[in-house]
This record gives sequence, C-alpha cells and structure tokens, in this order.
Amino acid sequence: MSAPIQAFDPLTVPIAGTNLIEASAGTGKTYGIAALFTRLIVLEQKNVERVLVVTFTKAATAELKTRLRARLDDVLQVLESKEIAKLGDDTLSDGIAAYCAEHHKGDTFLPALLKQALQKEGRTRLIVRLKAAIGQFDNAAIYTIHGFCQRILRDYAFLCQAPFDVELTEEDGDRLLIPAQDFWRERVSNDPVLAALAFKRKAVPQTVLAQIRAYLSRPYLNFRRPQADLKQAQRNAETSWQTVCRLLPELEAGFWRIHPDLNGNSYRKNSFGNLFKELAQKSAAGQLPFLDKDTHERLLKLASDKLEARLKKGKTPDAAVFAELQKLADFGYDLNALEEAEEATIIRLQLDLIGYLNRSLAEMKKSRRERGFDDLLLDVHTALTDNPHAETLARAVAENWETALIDEFQDTDPLQYEIFQKIFIAQNRPLFLVGDPKQAIYSFRGADIYAYLQAAEDARHRYTLATNYRSHAALIGSIGALFRLKERPFVLENIGYSEVGAARAESRLSPKRPAVQVRWLHENDNEKANKDVLRRRAADYCADEIAHALNEAAGGRLNFKGCPLQSGDIAVLVRTHNEAVMVSAALKKRQVQSVLLSRESVFASPEAAALSALIGFWLEPRRAGTLRFVLTSSIFGYNAQQLHDFNQNESEILHWAESARTALDNWNQYGIFAAMQQFSQTHGIETRLLSRNNGRSLTNYFQLLELLAAEDAQNRNPAALHKWLRDQISLAGNNGGDNRAIRLESDEDLVKIVTMHASKGLQYPLVYCPFAWDAQDTGPSDWQILHQSANRTELLAKAQLSEDEQKQYADEEMAERLRLLYVALTRAEEQLNIYAAYSTNTADNPLAYLIEGLPQDSRETVRQTYDREKDGIAMLKRNWRRLTDNAPAGTDFAFTEDAPPPAAYRGNAGQTAEFAANSIPERRFRFVRHTSFTALSRHTQTPDGGEEDACPSLDAAETSVPAMPSETPTASDGISIHDFPKGTQAGLCLHEILEDFKFGQAAAGQETLIADKLKKYGFEEIWLPAVAEMAEACQKTPLTGAYCLSDIPPECRCPEMGFTLHTEDFGLKRLRDWFARDDIRLPEVCRAAAETLDFHTVNGFLNGFIDMVCQDPDGNICVIDYKSNHLGADASAYTQQAMDEAVAHHHYYLQALIYAVAAARYFKLRGQPPAAVSVRYLFLRGTDGKGGGVWRWDIDAAALEQIK
Repeated sequence: MSAPIQAFDPLTVPIAGTNLIEASAGTGKTYGIAALFTRLIVLEQKNVERVLVVTFTKAATAELKTRLRARLDDVLQVLESKEIAKLGDDTLSDGIAAYCAEHHKGDTFLPALLKQALQKEGRTRLIVRLKAAIGQFDNAAIYTIHGFCQRILRDYAFLCQAPFDVELTEEDGDRLLIPAQDFWRERVSNDPVLAALAFKRKAVPQTVLAQIRAYLSRPYLNFRRPQADLKQAQRNAETSWQTVCRLLPELEAGFWRIHPDLNGNSYRKNSFGNLFKELAQKSAAGQLPFLDKDTHERLLKLASDKLEARLKKGKTPDAAVFAELQKLADFGYDLNALEEAEEATIIRLQLDLIGYLNRSLAEMKKSRRERGFDDLLLDVHTALTDNPHAETLARAVAENWETALIDEFQDTDPLQYEIFQKIFIAQNRPLFLVGDPKQAIYSFRGADIYAYLQAAEDARHRYTLATNYRSHAALIGSIGALFRLKERPFVLENIGYSEVGAARAESRLSPKRPAVQVRWLHENDNEKANKDVLRRRAADYCADEIAHALNEAAGGRLNFKGCPLQSGDIAVLVRTHNEAVMVSAALKKRQVQSVLLSRESVFASPEAAALSALIGFWLEPRRAGTLRFVLTSSIFGYNAQQLHDFNQNESEILHWAESARTALDNWNQYGIFAAMQQFSQTHGIETRLLSRNNGRSLTNYFQLLELLAAEDAQNRNPAALHKWLRDQISLAGNNGGDNRAIRLESDEDLVKIVTMHASKGLQYPLVYCPFAWDAQDTGPSDWQILHQSANRTELLAKAQLSEDEQKQYADEEMAERLRLLYVALTRAEEQLNIYAAYSTNTADNPLAYLIEGLPQDSRETVRQTYDREKDGIAMLKRNWRRLTDNAPAGTDFAFTEDAPPPAAYRGNAGQTAEFAANSIPERRFRFVRHTSFTALSRHTQTPDGGEEDACPSLDAAETSVPAMPSETPTASDGISIHDFPKGTQAGLCLHEILEDFKFGQAAAGQETLIADKLKKYGFEEIWLPAVAEMAEACQKTPLTGAYCLSDIPPECRCPEMGFTLHTEDFGLKRLRDWFARDDIRLPEVCRAAAETLDFHTVNGFLNGFIDMVCQDPDGNICVIDYKSNHLGADASAYTQQAMDEAVAHHHYYLQALIYAVAAARYFKLRGQPPAAVSVRYLFLRGTDGKGGGVWRWDIDAAALEQIK
C-alpha cells in the first residue's frame, strides 16, 4: 500500500529512507531540489562530493549545477553582507530575516534555513564551511544517469569486474547493420523456406533492424515466443491445394447443384462464380496460390456448418456435397494456419535477432575495448545483480554518497530503478526520487511509467509540491477543472490529478483575457469538413489570432507585465513537424516571424539530405543527375526555369564538375570543413541559406559542418565519411545526442513553434494549441511493450495481442496522450488557447475523453459512446458548452464559435525608415591548419587532427640519419662522444639524458641516470664516460655572457616547453623578406637556404616542443635546442661555418625563429617582455664546455613582434 502524500517542506522532510516527491507542472521542482541540496550542505553539514544528484540529460545537469551553486552563493552572500556582519548573536536571526525580506523577496526558505543553521554553529564557522563547499563545487557529484554509471565503473572497476581503458562511443548504423546482416546470412539466406518467406514479407536486415532496434539493451523485457512449424504448415496447405486442384471440377459442380437451396445474399452467384474461376486459373500454375482477403473469406463460407446455417427454410443438407465442399474450406483453414505459422516464424526470427545483436555487440565492444552509453547502465546493473562482488559494490557506492537526489524520475526505466534500489534502498541510504508521473512522455525513448509507479509503492514517504508558481489562479483552476472531469484523468489507476494552489492570484495581461479560450473550428453544425480542411483552418485561425494580438500590443492595447506583449511571449504547441510547417506558413502570410523549437535530429533536416547529395557529387562529379538534385535542394533552391537553363549550358555543367574536383582536393589536403567553406564562398551557399527560413537553414548547415568536421578528425576518408552521413540520416529518428538536436539561433523576438515533447520544462505567457482536437491514428505498431504485472514487462508483436491486450495497449496509448496533453496545457503562464473540432478519430482524442460522459467512464466506454453517436459534431459541441458554460468557481473559460477576423501583423507600420544595403567587404578565405616546424621543413602540412611526429624530441635531420652502430669498443679508454653511434635511437637517448639531467650537479654523480638511459636504448655501459663528459660539457658551456646551464637555478629553467602559436599569413614572401634584413644578423648561407623553403601560407597554429627555455640571473631569455647531428670525426669539425651550413641545410634557422617567437610571447604574457631572445643550438658531439659547438643567434624582440 502506498504511503500517504504530504506537502513537501525542504527544511523539515526527514533525511532518511526512500522519499518520492511529486512535482506537478510549474511547482518549482528545481527550486525544491536546490533547497534540499542547500539544506544538506548548510544544515546537515554534508560534503558536496558526498551528495549525489542525478538527472537524465546533459542540459538538465548543467542547469542543476548552476542553480545549486547559485543557492550556496546566496547563503554566503547573506552571511558576508555588511548589514549582517555588524550584527551581534542576539540580533542575527532577526537581521537576516529583514535582510532577506529586502534582498530576496518572497524567499522564506533562506532566512528559515539560516536561523536553524546558526543555532547549530557560529557565523564565522559557517562561512568557512560554505566557502570550502563552493571551492569544492567543481567536484560536486552532479551527473546524468550515464555519467553516474561511468563514475561507478571507473572508481570501482575491480568490484564491477569492468575493463580498464575503454573508449566511450556512440552507436552508429554500421554497429548494428553489419551483425544483423551476418545473422541474416546464417539464419535466412541458407534456408530456402525462410528465404522465400522473407522475400514474400519484403523482410531484409535493414527493415527488420528498424523495427526492433528500440528494444535492444533492455534486459528487463520478457519475450513471448510463439510456437511455429512453418514447414509442416506449408506441407498441409500444399496437400490441401493439390486435393482442391484434383477435385475442382467436381467441387464446382456440387456447389452449383446445391446453390438454389442456399441464401442468395450470403452466396451470390457472381461472387462464387469468380471464386471458382480464380481457383481454376491458379490451379493451372500448380503452385500454392496467394489469395486475397475476399477470396479467402469465400472459401471459409464453404464449410459444412456454415452451408447448413445458410440453407433456405425447409431445405435439407446434401451430406455428400457438403462433405466435398468442406475440402475447399479446409484449404482455407490450412491457409490460415500457414499465415499464422509465417507470422510466428517472422516474430521468432526478430526475437532471435534481438538476442543475437545483444550478444554480438557485447562481444564486439569487448574485443575493441569500447562501450556505448546504454552499455554503462547495463554494466552497472550486471555488476549489482549478477556479480559475486555485488553486495560489496553496493555497500561501497552507498558509503561514498551519503544521500541521493534523483531528478526527472518519471523518465526512468526498470533497469535504472533497480540500480538505485540496490545501492540506496537496500543499503538504507536516504534517497529522494523527484518527478511527475503526469509528465512521463518519453516512452518512445525507453522511459517506463510503471517503474515510477513501482517506486511510488516502494517509497516510505510520499510528498507533493503544492504551489504553482507559473500560472495565475484562474488558469490553474480551469486546467484542473478539465482533468477533474474524470475519476481516472490519465486512464491508469495510480496516476491522478494533483490539486495545487496558486502563488499568483491575477493574470499579468492587461487588459485581462479569459484564462482558457476554446475556439470552435466548425463553420456550422452540419459541416462535413475532413481533417485536412480542419487542420488548415486551425493553422489559419491561430495565425489570425496571433497577428491580432500583436497588433493590439503594437497599439498599446495589450500589455504583459506593464509592457507591450512581444512576439517572443507567444508559443504555438504542435505534435509533428508537418503541423509546425503549417503554422509557420500561416504566420508568414500574416507577416509574423516564427522559429521552430524541436528536439528533432539535425540529420532529419533537408540540409542534411542536400549536403549528402553534394558530397556524393564531389566524389562522382560526372553524375549530372546528382548535381541536378543538389541544385534543386534546400542549399541552392533552383526552380524549374533555372534548372532548365542550367541543363542547356554545357560549360556551366563542366564548371561545376571542375569545382567538385577542386573541393575534393581541398578535402583530402585540409579536411571537410575547410573544403566546404571554400566551396560555400565560391557558390554563395551562405547567402542563399540566409535569405530564407529565418536563418534556420543556415544554422542547420553550419551545425552539420561541425559534426562532419568532428567525424572527419577521426581520419575517415571521404567515401567513409559520406557513408557515415548517410547512416546518420537514415537513423535520425533514433539519435538523441545533444550535439545532434537542431541548434537554435537567437529567438527571443520570434513566435515560438514548439513540439509538445520539446516544450516540457518551458513556459510562455500565451500558449496556442491549434491541433489539440486531432488524434493520431490508433492501432498497435509492429511491436508493443505491455506491463503484465508489477515485475513482468513483455515485448509483444502486433499479431500476438489478444483482444484484452489490444484494449490494454489502447489504454496505455491514451494514457500517454493525456500526459502529453497535460504537458502542453500547463506551459501557459497567462492564457491558454485550445482549438476544438470533431473528426473521424475524435474517440481517440484525449480532450474528447476528458469532456465526454460520466466521471467513472472508462476509455472504452467513451469510445463506444462516440462510435454510436450519429451527430458527432453536435455531441462534441454540447460537451464543450457544458464545461465552459457551467464552469466551477475559480475557473475562467470562454467558448468561441466565430472565426477570428483575418489579420496581418502591422508592427510599427506608422514609423517608416529608409534602409540601404551595406557594401559587402571582400572576403579572404583561409584554411585553418595545425602544423609544425618538422612539417614545414619537410615541405608538407599536417591537417588539424593529423598524426604527431613519430619522434617529437628530434627534428627531421636527426631522425633521417640511418642508425650506424659502429662496433662497440672493448674498453672505454680513448673513445669519445664523436664515436657514439648515429641514428634515431642515439638521438633519443642523448635528448632524454639531458632532459632528466640535474644541471648544477656534476655528471660524475649522475652516472646511474646515464647508465639507465643507455640501457633503455640498447647501448653498452662502455659509452658511459663519453656521454657523461658530453653532459658535463653542455652544462659548463657559456650561453649568455659568462652564464652556463649550471649557473641557472631549476626554477628559472623550463625543459620540454610545449607551445601552440596562432599564426596569420605565415607565408614565404614575408618570411624571406624578414630573414634578409640586415638587423636580423642571420648568416648568409641561411638566408640563401630560406629561398628554397616551400610550404603553403599558414593561417592557424604552429605547435612544437622546445628542449629548454631558461632565464639567466641577469634576466636574459635563452632558447636551447640539443642537436645530435654528426658533423665530423672530432671537435675540429664543429666550426662556425660547418654549423652554419648544417643549420641552413636543415632549415634550423626557421625552427629557431619559431622557438624564439614562442618564448617571447610566453614571457610577455607573464608580464616580463624580453628585450631580445638568445637562441643557442648545442651540437652535442662538438660541445667542449668553453663555447665551442654552439650555434648562436640573438634576435631583438622588436623584430620578433613583426612575425605574426
């Protein structure tokens, strides 16, 4: 039995047990959660990291983080305010109450909370705790359900028996389609009977997958597997058919003999003449025939019992003929049995596919060390239910989080609820489940209202938020009156309408309008308008009313909160995209601008299809048909005349083909984003898109480009990326990722057209529901989830539903529609506008259910009433009149039959202004690139997202020298660093030794370090003395003045300094001119080498690592790079000329410049702009400790500033 429901007070609710908080629309759910969280931190002295808050979307998580942090800030601000700081303990409580009354009007929670908190601890201590909590808030445990599960798997990997280092991925079409195709090959293609059945049913992996994909990864679903022996049923039907074919002439003759004795209406001569004619034609083919429904029914009428029942009065049955004709009926029954067996076989096949996909995907992801978002829930659920460490895991997690607050709990499912049960309920931890069953509208995403209802049964305490802060009293009362018309307003037994009070008595509209206006759509009571006519009329009426309201506001005759009503104060709620398009078009005709708010995937937009076609054209520019589709798509929008002109212009076709080839070249070199931007500029795509659909098309276009660029960064080739885009388009209905939802531009000044699902959580002063009268077509889809008991949820195919189960399905469908209706109606702050009409499916409309019949009438009773009624229009009108004319006290209805007068929004028509188009500045297109010195010096460019250098510590010259491991000396006497092997491994070894070398300490004391590095890279310890001598020489070599590395303290050295430089027009001409300047003092051989550089101008970023940046005691900045190049057999080979030539040959001067710019910018950002930067390249094999073997270049900071 459920616990009694009490009013929720965040200050007094016990912090214990399982608590269910029902938060009706507009009652301040987030405020209540924030208040409870604040109490836990302030009053109960919990750590922010030990209070778990879980919600179901990233957007909701971000909002909660903001609101919870702001609440803590409010408390701290009150305590630290000057007015409160000067109060003594005896006046503190009254002072806080007075301060909150002035600065936090209407907030009774804050002063009450502080009064109790200051009774437990002093103000100073409370401030310290609050600051600590706010300082730790970035670590607060506020997660989506997937983030919560990911945290458990990461922190308790051993107890969960979960793998380490897995990659979190999103599902894509290939992940499901490929194993589905494998299953099809194994089970169907190799079985002739199944293959024929699949062909007959037009079943292929893609279509079957689309039907069952929503039911994957849901282990709580139970399957009812039908029995089927397809081969036996087929044999029976074929045997019956052969019998019919053999005896057909006798059977026909026998029928016509008894025909005069049969009822003529039931056995019409023409009808059965056609039956025997058809059977004769099909018998000639010999194979089992396909019969239509009418033919099939006529066969069954030839059964003996049916023939006898239709004999004329006084006629006796001919037993012999009846027995023969029974064979035709038996054939019909065998066909029925065959059809049932086929249906059962298809159902079993689909159920087997669900199991196969669950297993194969799990194995695939395990082998690839990947997990999807749904896998996170499955893994945690398995760890808590089917794991030897389950109890230990549950205790450990419960100990980590002392209290849990679960938001939007009506959107949970059995899997998620069981996770919370195992961790918090079973471990007796305080658990608060916050939600509203009346707003459970996401069953299509897997949410299960029955999981919420089970939690309501399990909860020790139940609370409700009793005050609506969104709407005024008359509006709340009117909506309540509508739902109170039925004892079960939401059909299901345990979901009722919760009474709430109003925080605001009056509407803020001036002049006042009826709280709920019902607009009747029929022009007269005898109208036979079809649904299409009514839909168009609803859109037109709605648009006229909105235009009229905006005209009133523009004339100062309709205000909201003392100011003229704005377009952005109005929302039109719809269910489907088609309805939204109708309203948008109607508003546009009346000069009213609007914007569509939807959670639809951007891959479902026309721009996605157009981009896919455009990319297809790039890949195959000879396909003129694809180009024509592109030109007529939403991107270019060619009309028939433009397309005809294009088809006549061969040169234009060739121009487009060449443009496609250029775009593909740019893609291969720079990536999809850069290529598409260049193509867009050339063909004016952005201008075209901006000119229509209020910029929506352009927004979709840019969002798609970003998604394509992100996927392109995964190193997909063009063909693979095109396939990925096509997959996303085909799966758009199932993609719910936040980055895929259609993104919105600024919409504050536009009328919002919002899908009812997307409107949840939002509110608007004026709300219009023009299609609330319409009902979607009913009838089960291919599969349906039915709740057979509290602990059993079944997945049933349409063909498996019994008569009672079909009624249950209809009840659950109506229940969801009613919940969606509740969400829509409760979005309004000031006025709700409902449109009413009668149509062929009114019996399935939630509004029609509420207003018809007695309070105790069930959905089925209401349906039967509508089905019996001959004058549905008059009946529905009477029902609305009865509600609106006899509305109870505290409500405010208006029923309007007259059509609104046609209107067009005039805006500020009286004010005219002259406008002139701005001149369009010339646009310089730039490819944004990430590159490095190594890439530039190799005459190549690395696109953003490309691979890093294989050896980032070395440059191209050092890695290009082949390894030359000269024979290892047998003794260390007489060998030097000049004898040390060449090649990549040698260079890496020397660089790593110097990277870890402790400058300022003698090399002799660091022999262990050097020996370990030599061993790591495969060199004998015989080289240790020579390498140690090299390291000692490096730290004793003068660099700036008399200072050497051993003189510079560690805090003034930065080894392996990474950098990323933003560059603008970093090109060869400007660079060569800079190198050629006399004040740069670059060796002539290097200036000459600069003429041989060859790379494209860089606009983007240069990145790299500098071996060492340091600052000597005099403040001089020095850039040091170690070069392991081999210039000769001894120190005499490392002359200034030889080093100049090496620097020139390998373009080290360019590297030095990049490093110097990076160092100068670094110190400038730290407030220490250098006068110059000293570049010192230490050729390690020639460094002698006295200054030899060092290439030097000093560059003035003023000169560096000119490098952009």
